[in-house]
Amino acid sequence: MDAPGKLILTTNDDLVAAVPYLVGFTPTDSLVIVVLDGTQVRLAVRLDLPQLSDLAELAAEAAQNATIIARYGSAAFLVGYGPADRVASAVALLTTALTDTGVDVQGALRVDDERYWCLCGTAACADGVAHDPAASRIPAEAVYRGVAPMRDRAALEQLIAPVTGPERTRMRTATYTALFRLHLTLSEAVVSITDDEQPVPPEHVVREGIEAVQQAYDSAARGETLSDGAVAWLTVVLMVPEIRDHAWITCDGSDTQRGLWIDVTRRAMPATSAAPACLLAITAYLGGDGALANIAVDRALHADPDYHLAHLLGHALRSGVPSQRWRAATTGTTE
Repeated sequence: MDAPGKLILTTNDDLVAAVPYLVGFTPTDSLVIVVLDGTQVRLAVRLDLPQLSDLAELAAEAAQNATIIARYGSAAFLVGYGPADRVASAVALLTTALTDTGVDVQGALRVDDERYWCLCGTAACADGVAHDPAASRIPAEAVYRGVAPMRDRAALEQLIAPVTGPERTRMRTATYTALFRLHLTLSEAVVSITDDEQPVPPEHVVREGIEAVQQAYDSAARGETLSDGAVAWLTVVLMVPEIRDHAWITCDGSDTQRGLWIDVTRRAMPATSAAPACLLAITAYLGGDGALANIAVDRALHADPDYHLAHLLGHALRSGVPSQRWRAATTGTTE
């Protein structure tokens, strides 16, 4: 993910304190690569910590990630979370891969149970160092920038978990009504067929859908929560590619839109949740929240494993494509 702001790290305590803010949650069973350009963080990449039996797979993944990382900076720190043997083996593989691509690994740490160990091979590091986040200025700087990590990845997933109970029942009813409304609208219209035999929705349907998207943006800007009917209609019209694409290119990465798409994704029924989940992913991506973007992509693919936009986003995120480059490639603008 893109690092929020410019956090300058000067000590190991700073590095350990910064990681949860850089990846969006406190990692467990993870490897985090913090990439620097000079003394400034440019990128943070989190990988699952492999079992010792899976190190061969990590070797291939490490080579790919090292090539991506080299685009962002010439130096890196590695921080591992998990058992000493697994972290040490994985760090050794990553160090080799990064060094081979010209990235200088300036240090490696293992973090566990409020202590960290420097993986430098000296006896002085054997007992580890007690870590007190309050001793670092990083948390205060992150809070000042409005950045707060989740407790763990599960907590981040829970942020967009589908609604349950009476709220789900209401949304199911509202969605059936919205689907029937869209069916009537389309059945009463003449749907044209293009040369490649793909149906093109009537202009007035696209107009209504774009209006629903804009109304949702306006309501979010006023701090209002959409009604069940408004959310249901929005999720249904987003099934029309032309309407979804309009919403896609008008995503701006703002906290306001992030909140909107979190709410809509949570309240969407499974059959209509892929599009809003992707819009949340794009908004998070543009806002520098790679962790949420990845989880939103997973949510979209869970709803529809063949959803093309979700696969496109997932590839961009895994490849470390900067959000500005994504925006330029998909909308023709960096604004």
